[in-house]
Amino acid sequence: MLVAILLVVFPFAHAEIIFQDGDVWDAFVGQDFNSNLIKAEEGDARAQYLVGRALLFGLEEQGVSADQEEGLYWMQEAADQGAAEAFHALGILYRRGIGVDKDGGKWEEYMTEAGEQGLHHAMSELIDTYQDGDPEAGINQDEEKYLYWLEKSAEHGSVFSMINLAITYRQGLGVEKDLEKSFEWVMRAVKLDDLSAQRMAGEYYEKGMVVEQDLVKAYMMYDLSGTVPSTRRDELAKKMTEVQIQEAISLSWQWQLEHEKVRPASNGYRYQPDVSDREPIFLTSD
Repeated sequence: MLVAILLVVFPFAHAEIIFQDGDVWDAFVGQDFNSNLIKAEEGDARAQYLVGRALLFGLEEQGVSADQEEGLYWMQEAADQGAAEAFHALGILYRRGIGVDKDGGKWEEYMTEAGEQGLHHAMSELIDTYQDGDPEAGINQDEEKYLYWLEKSAEHGSVFSMINLAITYRQGLGVEKDLEKSFEWVMRAVKLDDLSAQRMAGEYYEKGMVVEQDLVKAYMMYDLSGTVPSTRRDELAKKMTEVQIQEAISLSWQWQLEHEKVRPASNGYRYQPDVSDREPIFLTSD
């Protein structure tokens, strides 16, 4: 089991992700700097972040020259209001020594706050850094914290983290080997129509690992997991009856219709369920 970790959390009442529905880069390069500067002076955290970033790195399109001291001021102002993106930015600055001395402790404090708010970029940064460490920045490899953030990222919907967590539990990498937890994370990623997860699920069903052996479901998952040809699927077919293959392909096709994501046809999808009440999807068939 993962051990709970005591993390530093800043006491901000209004902590939030300020770019929930937009692209940070587009907002940065497309901003009206002068207008945002006025908003920043009035206390707008979003504007403070954009102004801070522009001053830290310059914004040629707006005629803004870099002024790292002023940029740090505005980025800190945004962080003081709890802006997750500002915490993330400050963490990067302290890790790389941009405008400040390198400080692994500051990186951890700021990046942790951003991660705890659910900022995906921050969680990815924490996962990668704790996995390998960064001696130059004074950050040690930390398996316990790596696993903490990997699970937190998976809980926040990162399919990449779900897959890595499934592998971690399957192989017992830093945790007690647990095939049930591994399969649980695999299936959570399967529901999001992830190809790697579907391939892994196929193996669980084919070998009867944790779940009862089910060649039909295994074939279905292999069929969903990529384009033709599929070696695993074709090898599995040698162990199956024609009726089983028919059922598996039918289930695969149904899944694709329901998720509106169509793979290249396996065996021409000659076994298709009745889809007369659905919108037509045109496929090349045998």
